[in-house]
Amino acid sequence: MSKIRRLIENFRRSRDPLRGLDAQQWLNQVRTVAPAAVAVVEPEWRGVFSSTVNLFPACLPVLDGLTKRTAARIADLIQETGVSRVVFAEMPKTYKYLLDALERGPRKIDVYATWYNSFMMSSPRSWKSLVELKELVAERRIKKIGFAKSGMAEVFNRLGVPASFVVHAIAKTPSGASDPLPGGPHLGVAAVSLARWRKLPFAMLAAATEVPGAVVHAAGANDQVENFAKELRIDARVRRQPVPQDEMPRHLSLMHLNLYVTLSECCPMLPLESLSEGVPCLFGPNSHLFEDAAYLHSRLVVPYPERNEVIADYIRQALAERDDIIAAYRRWAPRNWQRSKASVATFLDVSESSAVLPAAA
Repeated sequence: MSKIRRLIENFRRSRDPLRGLDAQQWLNQVRTVAPAAVAVVEPEWRGVFSSTVNLFPACLPVLDGLTKRTAARIADLIQETGVSRVVFAEMPKTYKYLLDALERGPRKIDVYATWYNSFMMSSPRSWKSLVELKELVAERRIKKIGFAKSGMAEVFNRLGVPASFVVHAIAKTPSGASDPLPGGPHLGVAAVSLARWRKLPFAMLAAATEVPGAVVHAAGANDQVENFAKELRIDARVRRQPVPQDEMPRHLSLMHLNLYVTLSECCPMLPLESLSEGVPCLFGPNSHLFEDAAYLHSRLVVPYPERNEVIADYIRQALAERDDIIAAYRRWAPRNWQRSKASVATFLDVSESSAVLPAAA
C-alpha cells in the first residue's frame, strides 16, 4: 500500500463511523417502528444509500473504515434495538468487522446483504467482493443476498446460494407534474461522475442540439464534458461536483425532463427519484423498470443509448406528453410499492405484514 493510500485509510479510520449520531434518539426511533430488520448503509455511496432508506424504515448510516473497536460499539448499539435481522447494503469491506462483532453478541442476529451492481458492471474489484459475499453465504454467516437487478438472483439460486430479487420503490408519489424553471426546456444530466464509461453523457448532450431552446444542466462533469458542450454550442450549465444528496430532489424537480440514458447503469434509483418529483426521466434499455407498464416503457426507455437522434426523438415526445407520463406514473407507483413490499418480505423471510416499508406518501 502506498504512503498516500495509507494516509487516506488512516484518516477514514480515525473518523467517527456514525458521524456523531445521537444513539439514544436513534434507538428510540427504531423501537417505535419495530422493524423486521435494521439496514446498515455507507452514507457516501449515494445510489445505495438512497435505495436503502427507501426500502427499510430503520437505517443506520455507517462509514466504511471500521476497526474492530468501532465495529464492536456499533454491534452493541444494534443489539440494544432488539431486532433479529440486519441488512448490510452492498457490504463495504470493513463491515466484516461488524459481522464478526454481531456474531460474538449475546443474542443471535441473522445478517442479510443487498447487492446493486450488475454482471455488465462487474469490475475486478466488485466481482471479487461479490465472490467473497457468496462465500460468506456458503459459510452460513450471511443468510441471503438480495439483488437490485433482475435475473441475477436466479443465477445464484441455481448454484445453491440463497438469493432473491428486491424490487425497489420510492415512498413519495407526486401530486402531478412539477413546475420547472422558466424558459428552456431544461434538461437534467446528473451523476456522481459523468466520466465513467457507464454514464458517458455525450449522446445525450448531442441530442439536446435537436431541441430548440434546450438548456442542459450537467452535474458531476469534467473538462471533456464542458469542452464537448462548447464545441457543439450547447447552452449548458456545467458543474464539476455532483449535486449534494439532500439537494437532489429539488434539483430534479426543476427540470422539464431528466436524462439518464446510460449504457448499463440506470436502475433502480435515479429514474424513480425523478418521477417521484413529478419529472419524466429517460433511461436506457438495461433494467426491468416499467416492463409491466407499456405506456411508460414506450415513452421512457430509449432503445439505443448510443444514438443521439433516437434520444432526441424521445426527448421531444416526453416533453410533449409530460403531464400524461406523470399521470401514468402515479397510477403505476402504488402497484410497484406493493411489489416492493412483497419482495422485501421474501428477502427477509418474514410475512408481508412484517416487512414494513417507509410510509408511502
